[in-house]
Amino acid sequence: MSAPKRSTGLIVSCVAAALAWPSFAAAPSETEAKDAARSAVAQMTPHDVGSRYGQALGVIEICPGAQTTVKVPALNTIYTGADLQTFQAQASRIFNAWIKLKQCGTFDDPNECRVVVEESCAAALIEIGPTGTVFPGLLEGPGR
Repeated sequence: MSAPKRSTGLIVSCVAAALAWPSFAAAPSETEAKDAARSAVAQMTPHDVGSRYGQALGVIEICPGAQTTVKVPALNTIYTGADLQTFQAQASRIFNAWIKLKQCGTFDDPNECRVVVEESCAAALIEIGPTGTVFPGLLEGPGR
């Protein structure tokens, strides 16, 4: 009787491994991710890409359930020299603006802050969410 249990366990293990295999094989390499990022930003300036990178990082700080996608870390690897400095300076400015928004609740009207945060999160999802109007695919919204 113990032989069928072992073979069932072995079959389940083999099926699980077979189902998991495509996700390992489909994982992009660092070079592929960098090439995809370069292609995605070909028509954008380092300043504009830095804005969206900073926005994506800021959104995950204050918007409930928002998450960045694998595209975000790759953006930080595609520039060098002056372009990198431009990208990083703008990303920092935008990220810091989001952090100031996060601290908004300490002011006189917390309800106003809540509305501003909700509207900012909604706008970011429209701009850089899965079907974004400016830079699609940097964010996954809540429940994705």
